[in-house]
Amino acid sequence: MDMSPYRDLFVSEARSHLTAFGELIVQFEDPSGNAAAIDELFRHAHSLKGMAATMGYEQVVTIAHLMEDHLSRIRSGECVLVPALTDLLLEGSDTLSLLVSRVESGSDERVDTAGLAERLSSFVPSAGAAATDRTTPTAGESSLQEAATPDPHQFRQTDSFKSIRIKTETLDHLVNITGELITNRYRMAEAIHQSGAAECQEPLHQLTTLVRTLRDEVFKARMLPFAIIAERFPRLVRDLARKQGKEVHFQLEGKEIELDRGILEEITEPIVHILRNAVDHGLESADERVMAGKPFGGTISLTVCRDKDHVEISIADDGRGMDPERLKRKGIEKGLISTEQAALMAPQEAYQLICAAGFSTAAAVTDISGRGVGMDAVREAVHALSGVLTIQSNHGQGSRFVMRLPITVSIIHALIISCGPLELAFPLNMVTRTVELKPADIIDHPGRPAILLDDVEVPVRSLRQALDLPEQINPGTAPLPALVCDVGGRLVAFIVDRISGQQEIFVRPLRSPLSQLRGVSGATITGDGRVLFVADASALAQGEAAGHCDGV
Repeated sequence: MDMSPYRDLFVSEARSHLTAFGELIVQFEDPSGNAAAIDELFRHAHSLKGMAATMGYEQVVTIAHLMEDHLSRIRSGECVLVPALTDLLLEGSDTLSLLVSRVESGSDERVDTAGLAERLSSFVPSAGAAATDRTTPTAGESSLQEAATPDPHQFRQTDSFKSIRIKTETLDHLVNITGELITNRYRMAEAIHQSGAAECQEPLHQLTTLVRTLRDEVFKARMLPFAIIAERFPRLVRDLARKQGKEVHFQLEGKEIELDRGILEEITEPIVHILRNAVDHGLESADERVMAGKPFGGTISLTVCRDKDHVEISIADDGRGMDPERLKRKGIEKGLISTEQAALMAPQEAYQLICAAGFSTAAAVTDISGRGVGMDAVREAVHALSGVLTIQSNHGQGSRFVMRLPITVSIIHALIISCGPLELAFPLNMVTRTVELKPADIIDHPGRPAILLDDVEVPVRSLRQALDLPEQINPGTAPLPALVCDVGGRLVAFIVDRISGQQEIFVRPLRSPLSQLRGVSGATITGDGRVLFVADASALAQGEAAGHCDGV
């Protein structure tokens, strides 16, 4: 019988089993983990073996069967899950993933699994090991095993026609088409306004409603749970901790929260950078922790939560934290800041220094990380997604990195502002409020003007100056419109010439050479055909001008 038509289904379900297996094995190894995870582990190994046997993939059957044998012994209480066995099971999971990849590609090249099979079959846990707190009750095992074997007459959920697989490229095209529809809707509105065709207002209103509905549905189709990328993180932390000789308890919350697929793709590596830094340099060694009065093992938590149209991804550790004064001294040493600037820096600003390229306070850079190594890439990735990176730390108590991201970045709401001949779109998620300032409201600190908002001093920047445009002399005491933006957890006010209004825009990425401009992150087209740059408030706040954009 030709089984090739079922190959894609096998690959899809096998990957699902292996993803869950990798997470559960680390979860069960954790002393505080749920002991019921062993039943779930056994079920995934058993199901994968059965699927592979049906398809005739003997190598997959052999490895899965040997792993299942060990899991069965743990379930029955014959042995406990020791670290050496965990390593072996994880190696088996990696090998199974490789075998499934070969099946997916249609390759006939065999993978040498003989050595792994021999080690799995000959592995014997330490003599006298008895299952204690990590074992599960044996009562009801027969019913659990029966549940692990599906009824052949039962209609499987994967056979349902209620869902289908769609290529990601197709979804990307749908987003682009929806964005173009939104742009053309504004063009139609502008044309109707110019022509005075009142009879077109009602069809335009209906079109607007339909386009917004289409936008919402397309976004729903692109939304994926954070778990899609999170499954690998427990294994990553475990492997790094073992390499460092550290005991680390990893906590993951909110993996059911959904984000746009494009954001998930871009944010994976930044999260890996932060986790590496947390394990290597954030957490102290066991001896250091005991001397500081802390538990022997450290804790790293990754929390995802939804806040209206934003998602916050927080990575925290209970390690040594960061000393803002030490960061300032390092910044001065590297020429990033002056002594005068360091004296005026708040701790929150000092923490942001670790995001400068090449900045590190580590005595030695390891093969895992150096505090600050890769953090410049983290900041750039977050800013490219119109997000905000906030760093919090207490010296001796730990650090927290918070990435606040929009649910999606393709179609956003923005404030349209003017600066001389240049118009810009500021993503609305970056703007906390708009204010009108009188010249007398500005506190003239040398090289650091500020205003008082709710009794807090907020730095002020002229957007004309940030964009390297000629300054305009403000007549008399006319109010100055300003946007107050949240940049890395701190507020910055940008003085502009005029605020035109709010608009939904379709953001297009910039290509070379425009991608080299600093202070802008994309572009959009207005209803009357004009091109507007999308502002990068974080870069503008740091004084990184976009250059002469009005000449582009």
